[in-house]
Amino acid sequence: MKALVPLLAAIAVTGCSSPKDPVDERIDTSIKLCHSDSTKAFSYTGDGLRIMCHNGSSYIIRGDITVDNVVEMDRIYCSSTGIRDFQSSKDGDILLSCNDGSNYVL
Repeated sequence: MKALVPLLAAIAVTGCSSPKDPVDERIDTSIKLCHSDSTKAFSYTGDGLRIMCHNGSSYIIRGDITVDNVVEMDRIYCSSTGIRDFQSSKDGDILLSCNDGSNYVL
């Protein structure tokens, strides 16, 4: 019975947590992708997430790709210099252009 107390407490805490605020999510995404707390355009639809940054970078994120995945791709493929254009399809195909001029099809 004592073993159930921590489990029930964890379930109660999880059940009481609120969903992420859309404004907070937008700001968090802007900071991660645009390196700013605002974007020029931000649209989240059933088709995917579209972001345009003030520095000219643009992102179309579809499928199972997350914002954290895009940040990791910037680190790996662009050496953290920044992504100029990013497009992913529902099928998982990715077109990536870095600020340094390199381009990738993944």
